[in-house]
Amino acid sequence: MAGTIGLLAALLALGMSSAPGRVELRWFAAIAACAALFNLSNVCVTLRVPEATVLFSSRCCLFFGGLHATAWFKFYALQAGRLLTRGERVFVAGGVVLAFLSLVPDVVLASFLYERTIPWLGVTYADAPPTTFGVLAFAYHLLGLVLLLARYLLGWRNVEMRAPCIALAAVVGGVTHDGLVSSGYLQHPYVLDIGVLILVLSVGGWLTRSFVANAQALERSSLELANAHAELVKKERLAALGELAAVVAHEVRNPLAVVFNALAALRKPHARQEELLGILQEEAERLRDIVSDLLDFARPRPPVFALAALDETVRNAVAAACEALAIPDAAVTVSLAPTPPIWCDERLVRQAVVNLVTNALQAPGRKGAVRVDVSMGDAAVVVAVEDDGDGIPAEEHERVFTPFYSTRPSGTGLGLAVVRTSAEAHAGSVSLHETAGGGATFTLRIPVRISAPANEK
Repeated sequence: MAGTIGLLAALLALGMSSAPGRVELRWFAAIAACAALFNLSNVCVTLRVPEATVLFSSRCCLFFGGLHATAWFKFYALQAGRLLTRGERVFVAGGVVLAFLSLVPDVVLASFLYERTIPWLGVTYADAPPTTFGVLAFAYHLLGLVLLLARYLLGWRNVEMRAPCIALAAVVGGVTHDGLVSSGYLQHPYVLDIGVLILVLSVGGWLTRSFVANAQALERSSLELANAHAELVKKERLAALGELAAVVAHEVRNPLAVVFNALAALRKPHARQEELLGILQEEAERLRDIVSDLLDFARPRPPVFALAALDETVRNAVAAACEALAIPDAAVTVSLAPTPPIWCDERLVRQAVVNLVTNALQAPGRKGAVRVDVSMGDAAVVVAVEDDGDGIPAEEHERVFTPFYSTRPSGTGLGLAVVRTSAEAHAGSVSLHETAGGGATFTLRIPVRISAPANEK
């Protein structure tokens, strides 16, 4: 039973050793495993089995006991947050050598058995007596454990040291008692099994308390992180609101000033009515565009998927952009490769293409026609919009998609942000790179869906 419990404790410690900062539990797993194998190897001393079997199991018993003693040093060092000292490494090396010598006949244990009976317990033990060298080896291991126990006692104030200290004290007591018994000085039953139970219970309770404490700390950290995240989101929203207010105030102030000036001029006799009314119309349209861009960005609606042919959508978008800017359709050349109808939100795709074409037509330094190419890419329909203007500096390529960033004095900086939102609504993307020969090329990718999303059917 003690051996089984020890193996379970070893598995528990090994599993918990993967937690951050608990690497020392790997060595406690080795301690528990060696203790369990020690107890299991010791079972044969009370069974009626061949003498050779008892001798072999007795040697295995001392082998695992020696490894158990040396593993404690590594466990203690990791608990203390340090490496083994030079003296400790020498001591551990000597302990490992003695553990392997235990497997050699007549080195640590003699090759014969003697029986002793515990009448009040009704048990007869068949033991292999230790050799003189075996007694020294036993003393060597015991001395190391005693010195280590003294260190644990000195660190008793540290809560993390208490459970291992109790466990090691139980092991030292059991080893001392059983060593005297096996040497014939005491006529008692072996009690190291009880020491292993104490080891498992004390350290198991410590591991459980540690696990609960870590879980509670994690829960507190998660709550604090959630609160910090909510506060950060609140601050970001306020910052975005402040930025939005500044942009809107700036963009609206200019056309309003023009409107008021035109109205003041209209009140004067002989005013240039036609010219001033044209200015009012132009600024009113500019205000409308600002409001429209803000609404598209601030209140995006969920996509409504339907089967649509994008070639027709792109043609309509190009025509709408040219009409809005009062530019002839010949300013844009459209190249359409055969593409199958796809599931998409046609309104969002159309708005994205309108914004891209509008930006290209208004690109500073544009000389020739804007080129719009529609083709099939890697499981996606690709819409590329090219211009031959002055281009956009490479360091600004990612920034152009952020809200309120614009390279035009009259722009709101929301057109490309709306394009990215539309692309992401389709699980697609939009990117920017330089056009060969100068200018900018925006590439919109809309993945091809084989069917409508389940929530849209």
